[in-house]
Amino acid sequence: MGLVEKRKRFYQIRGTCKIIVRYHAYADHPERNFSELELKNLVKNSMGRVTDNTSPEAIPESFLYLPKDDDERECKLVILLKEIEIEDEKGTTTKETIIVCSAWREV
Repeated sequence: MGLVEKRKRFYQIRGTCKIIVRYHAYADHPERNFSELELKNLVKNSMGRVTDNTSPEAIPESFLYLPKDDDERECKLVILLKEIEIEDEKGTTTKETIIVCSAWREV
């Protein structure tokens, strides 16, 4: 999926889909002062740009979401869009999920 499709899909599903925040995004760098809840709110409610993740260590198929926090500091969130299979009593269903892999901001 190209960046245009990722951007469109991200904005379509972010308000209603499941959002998973990896532990690394908020706990491995406490100096960045992120909480799991803040990262979920940034994904769901903030305005920001979507751009390619050009880092040499980039997670395949990831992209950057660049919103501003409540203090107007730019944040860089590494995002993955995934379809996760969920098994329940009715069988297996597929649910689109946004995964926040990493987060950075100047403090």
